[in-house]
Amino acid sequence: MRTIEYTFSRLCFKADIIESLDDNDVFIVHTPDGSFRMTKADFYRVFPKVPKTKSYQEGRIYHCKYPPQRAMQFLTESISNHQGEDKRIYMDLIGDEIREKIKEIGLLWHKSEHNPHIDKEIMSHWEGIIETWIKDERMPLIVRKDTSKKGQAFRHPSGREIIISDNTFAIWIYGRVLKREIYSLSQLRDMLSQNKIPMVFIQTADVREKGKYTKPLGNFSLPEWKLCHIEPIGFNTNKSLEEIDINDIKEHFRKYASPRNMFVLPKEIGDLGEIPIFIEEQKYQ
Repeated sequence: MRTIEYTFSRLCFKADIIESLDDNDVFIVHTPDGSFRMTKADFYRVFPKVPKTKSYQEGRIYHCKYPPQRAMQFLTESISNHQGEDKRIYMDLIGDEIREKIKEIGLLWHKSEHNPHIDKEIMSHWEGIIETWIKDERMPLIVRKDTSKKGQAFRHPSGREIIISDNTFAIWIYGRVLKREIYSLSQLRDMLSQNKIPMVFIQTADVREKGKYTKPLGNFSLPEWKLCHIEPIGFNTNKSLEEIDINDIKEHFRKYASPRNMFVLPKEIGDLGEIPIFIEEQKYQ
């Protein structure tokens, strides 16, 4: 059994550490409130929603301002008596002051005159279209997974067609929203059947040979911007797409395609779109 320790200014869960452990391995978080000691299995049992958050999946860290009540069972005064454990200690290298500054920058960008804000009517239209799309079994669902197969499509065991893309389809949607373009579901269905909606960033020879939906992003790109998602869209599973429940695929498509779950950053500062504290300030209001 291994034990890994790290210090943080509050109770936090570091994905890169926790996911490297076996179920019975222990991690200990030292905080000003005390030390919290639990196994990886304890973490998944008591905090099942945390590994599904964007902060944990993409930011690789999830922290709580105050320890929740369910965490108190893991609070311990001392860990010095545990024997036979391989221990390593990780320090918090950022600190609350820097985190607060990142949060302030996030709020500044959210309110910036240079941040392209979306018209509420346009947003509502596209949100409605996405929901109608999901319910219409004739419409394929588009996913960002197995992107080496982008442009390809297959029939899910549920009978629904699944199209594999990268971020291209999301970029296309957000571009239409920025230009205040609206479509009916029947128009979108026709565009798909005519291969007029981009699903790949670049049309490579492999895409041309194996793909069904091969239109490249081309002039629909957002050259000055990096597109980011607010809520995580990853499936958080090693299962193949054929094995994933169709309802999970629908939820993935909802988050992936919904402009309410997107924001853009100038490419010069695009890496900020990977930081959970910054992302939190971009939620649509």
